[in-house]
Amino acid sequence: MLRARGEEVLDYVLDNAEIKTENLITVGMRSIWNAKEADRLKDLIRSTRPDLVKVDNFFPLLSPSVFAAAKAMGVPTALSVRNYRLICPSANLFREGHVCTTCIGSKVAFAAIQHRCYRQSYLQSAAVVASNAYAHLRGTWTHSVDRYIAVSSFVKQQLIEGGFPEERILVKPNFISDSGIGDGSGGYGLYVGRLTEEKGVRSLLEAWPDVPQSVSLKIIGDGPLESIVRQASDADPRIEYLGRKSLSEVCEYLGRAAFLVFPSEWYEPFGRTIVEAYSKGTPVIAAMTPPMKAMIEDGVTGLFYKPGDSKDLASAVSILMTSSERLNLMRIQARAKYLAVYTEDQNYRQLMDIFHQCLTNISPQPIGMESRLQQ
Repeated sequence: MLRARGEEVLDYVLDNAEIKTENLITVGMRSIWNAKEADRLKDLIRSTRPDLVKVDNFFPLLSPSVFAAAKAMGVPTALSVRNYRLICPSANLFREGHVCTTCIGSKVAFAAIQHRCYRQSYLQSAAVVASNAYAHLRGTWTHSVDRYIAVSSFVKQQLIEGGFPEERILVKPNFISDSGIGDGSGGYGLYVGRLTEEKGVRSLLEAWPDVPQSVSLKIIGDGPLESIVRQASDADPRIEYLGRKSLSEVCEYLGRAAFLVFPSEWYEPFGRTIVEAYSKGTPVIAAMTPPMKAMIEDGVTGLFYKPGDSKDLASAVSILMTSSERLNLMRIQARAKYLAVYTEDQNYRQLMDIFHQCLTNISPQPIGMESRLQQ
């Protein structure tokens, strides 16, 4: 998007595949504070002299050290926040089948170690907790990140509750390039996403026997619950499992779908598939979680149901599919929502405004823990 509009962008990318060849203890230590990556970034800044550094993901190989490195070189930084890693070691505010906010506001999230929240491992959970705690201790989150780019207003609010500086947190949603409106001619419901517990896949499958017999369901994605999805598909000819598909294929299916089902039971930071559906003019039936309230207008661009309630989900499908007039109107309003909020041009303007704020309001390096530790 940036390059297409004449902006110069330099990539610095590490591949997490490197982790498989290294000792987990070594990786864990590097994730806390990777001095070598900090030095490499300083060298890159010296040779290229960028206006700013935008970080999309620092965990685990880069570590928070890259922010201090950029700050030491006098370059402003922006961090995209698309999950809850900064306030929740598992990154999803979800544990044992339920939303969990225990660690929000904790500088040292001991509970996450106790419950093995990251990859069911005490050691790996401890590394994530230590990384966040050490960054707090050094003042990295307070002094070395000029702007946090939250993917939604809900993510911003959680960061604020977690002690991050409100004045530095801005909201910019994701976007999708316009591939044209669809016609909904397939008449089916569509699920797109990982096949996991927090995504509400079980309640989706449990709901389908109660939806009108004329409504079929197509499921795109893969994950731990794939065998359960296959069993449901074998038991009900109206359920078709399509496996994993490319983005262009997903958009084709979305364009022909009558509606998208978004059954996530966790606090999904942002529903990208909802934007994909809107771009095709496809309304959304979603579990009513706080983040989704900002994306879906009930009765306008979609319908809500109670999270995890398969009966309520089936009822929402019935309501939507029994009125072609309501469905057609929702298609128009879904497409209008996309054009109003989620286009590439709008996203470019929002991002450049954030960059401008970074460049014109660089916070001075404090004489505090961060400075003393760098010396």
